Amino acid sequence: MGLNELESQILIDIYEADMLPGMSFEIENYKLTEKDPKNKNQEFAFYLGKLKRLGFVKYEEKEAFLKAGIASTKYNNNVAMICEDKIHIDSKGIHLVEWYYHGNSETQRQLSIYV
Repeated sequence: MGLNELESQILIDIYEADMLPGMSFEIENYKLTEKDPKNKNQEFAFYLGKLKRLGFVKYEEKEAFLKAGIASTKYNNNVAMICEDKIHIDSKGIHLVEWYYHGNSETQRQLSIYV
């Protein structure tokens, strides 16, 4: 299963936020399909959930997400706010991002990250 371009960028940004002092990642930095802020949070949480299921990131759901209201049927969550500082790269994610960064060719860096 491959990661799409957005998921790959989120993973790289989480890596940089954990590894480089002063770096952070924020939902506002991504071109999400949703326009409504609540729906954007649910969409972003959906992508983070996929990265967690694949073992690339780690977080405690109760710390990373504030939930409220009815769950979205599209994104299968009711996340109202995301605490980006509670989301971290896991060892599998570190391995993948470092492979991506330190690839032998520019072509490899331009490819989507694959699981």
